[in-house]
Amino acid sequence: MDTAPVDTTGEDPLDFVTRYLQREFQVPAHEARPEATFSSLALDSIAQVELFVTLSDHYGIELDDSHASDQLTLRQTAELVHDELGRAGGGRTASTATARD
Repeated sequence: MDTAPVDTTGEDPLDFVTRYLQREFQVPAHEARPEATFSSLALDSIAQVELFVTLSDHYGIELDDSHASDQLTLRQTAELVHDELGRAGGGRTASTATARD
């Protein structure tokens, strides 16, 4: 059984973050810009941790929520995901992707 990391989502992290914040926290689309900070979107630390946990689960990576801060932008958040995907070799393994989905 192949357990090499593979990004099975095919979804851009910035797009995912934007849609997630619109759906779960009712952030208006015109405010969910790449340069928007968590602070400018009125997202508290609990919302930030929830987002990081969701990103970790969605992409099958270990995303350290200690990086979350009021001044982190949506683009920087997506870059953290990209960086971790690169370190992890792509994200979810083929076996965990089917087990989780």
